Amino acid sequence: MSSFMGIELGIRALRAFQIGLETTGHNVANVNTPGYTRRRVRFANTPEFALSPQLRLGTGVMAQSIQRLRDMMLEQRVNTNAGDLARWSALSESLSAIEGLFNEPGEQGINAKLNALFNAFEELATRPDSLAARQQVLQAARSLTETLRTLHRNLTTLESQIQSQAVGTIEQANQLAQQLARLNEQIRAAHSSGAEAGDLLDQRDRLIGQLSELIGARAHYNNDGSVMLFVDGHTLVQDGAVFPLPTTIDLANRALDSTPTDIRIQSGQLRGLMDSLAQLQSYRTDLNTFASTLITQVNAIHSTGYGLDGNTGYLFFSGTDASNIDLHPDVSDPMRIASSAVAGAPGNNGIALALANLRNAPQASLGGQSLTQFYRALVGRLGNDAQVSRNRAETQQLTVEHLHHLRESVSGVSLDEEAANLVRFQRSYQAAAKMVSTFDSLLQDLLQFVAPR
Repeated sequence: MSSFMGIELGIRALRAFQIGLETTGHNVANVNTPGYTRRRVRFANTPEFALSPQLRLGTGVMAQSIQRLRDMMLEQRVNTNAGDLARWSALSESLSAIEGLFNEPGEQGINAKLNALFNAFEELATRPDSLAARQQVLQAARSLTETLRTLHRNLTTLESQIQSQAVGTIEQANQLAQQLARLNEQIRAAHSSGAEAGDLLDQRDRLIGQLSELIGARAHYNNDGSVMLFVDGHTLVQDGAVFPLPTTIDLANRALDSTPTDIRIQSGQLRGLMDSLAQLQSYRTDLNTFASTLITQVNAIHSTGYGLDGNTGYLFFSGTDASNIDLHPDVSDPMRIASSAVAGAPGNNGIALALANLRNAPQASLGGQSLTQFYRALVGRLGNDAQVSRNRAETQQLTVEHLHHLRESVSGVSLDEEAANLVRFQRSYQAAAKMVSTFDSLLQDLLQFVAPR
């Protein structure tokens, strides 16, 4: 009896250490697999065998379960901070693109073109009867209006691109939610049957991480390994069901239009894109205010002056804002550009001086700032916003890298550690095999001893 028990004990040990070797090999094989969580076998002693009330024999070991080494609290911190990083990175990228469109400071920027126009007005004031000076004014004004229209058009194009990216982000999140719902069903089925679901759980965690980066989703983990996923209280995934996010954006509230309440997006790439759209629209509004004031003020002065042809009432600019500002047909002939404030006095420079003085004249429509001050403040605000977003993204990147390092220390595969485990399980397996061989030899001796002769 004891010999058979010894053989069974050895066989159980062989099975347990074989699982240990296979699990270690699985870890090594997936050392470069993104999102893989290393496994560890939990060993437990098998129930004792009672020979008598006073004598109980151990019956060996078994592989009780295979554990995924995952710190779920740390995982939630990683996902939360990754969502914040995605937000600030998206905003920083958009603001950098907007900075490139403004092209400030630079010879081709609006600030340089505006200064060139005022310089041309000043030159006209020194030579009020000069046709060449008027040509210079037209050239500077044409360059400024073209730059304003181009900037407005490029901002609108970028807005459409960001809008499309935001909708694409929502659609991608809904697709990932569908995958997560299907995984929930598979994980629950594996849990019910007692099957090992480590690879499914790795896929689950990767999807949750992606959804955190996209929309700032938060996960609630159930005991069976499935998850519920939320966005601002909205249930996105529950068991095998998905409740998709709407694709209509309420930009003012940084939310998605939904019934009965809107879904506020607090984090993730989508929040960064929403912030980008709001910032872009703010800059474009200020640009239009600047252009509208320029049109109104220049026209108000110019229309009261007299050109070299002796006529008055000519408008200088056409349009209403940066989208359609242009030279007015009235000044298609340089002779019509007004310089004189007095009829019949082509040498008078009153209007040219008044136009040149607009450079520093405070404007009520600009909050008391001059045209130059207002535009420079706009560029300064853009630069500051871009720098703040870059700093936030860089700081968040350091935080996420630190958390990834912590997660790797818990869940990542260490080849040195796995090599040591391979040696340990190999020697344990060899010892168990030797034990089986020893008990088998004893059993053979016993059979020979009791066999009839």
